[in-house]
Amino acid sequence: MKKVIAALGVAVAALGCLTPAASAQTQAAPHCQYGSSYGVVVQPAAAITPVSGGGSIGTVEVCRDGNYDYWAFAIYNSPMTVSEYAQVYLNRFRDGGLTETVTCDDPGGNKRIAPGQTRCWTPKLTGLSGRWTFQAYSQKFSSHTGSLLATGHTGIIR
Repeated sequence: MKKVIAALGVAVAALGCLTPAASAQTQAAPHCQYGSSYGVVVQPAAAITPVSGGGSIGTVEVCRDGNYDYWAFAIYNSPMTVSEYAQVYLNRFRDGGLTETVTCDDPGGNKRIAPGQTRCWTPKLTGLSGRWTFQAYSQKFSSHTGSLLATGHTGIIR
């Protein structure tokens, strides 16, 4: 019996050694997607919460790649229903003044979050100058009434 338990322990340990690479890939995949590649989260993701109150239904974040190009990314916990859609926005500021806002519907984005979908990203904007700062936010709407159902935003960050 001891040999069986020992062999089982070795097998579990061996499987455990294989798991981290796969789970690390899975954990990284939901955040900061841009097409088939991924960036880094610039600061912890902000919660998207229903306007009627309640817990988080998704996250929104500012992402960056190695070239200091920034984009906004949101992922919702559940797909949009047939009567919902969501949009993600990236604000770019220069010396504290808003200069530009892009959405997932702009060229380079992957379009708003439609029924059956959970995520979208905006086009990339350069952030090479130290004078640029960014803010991401997402809003979920009723496609029947246009009512705002949920919202969330990050702070203004570099």
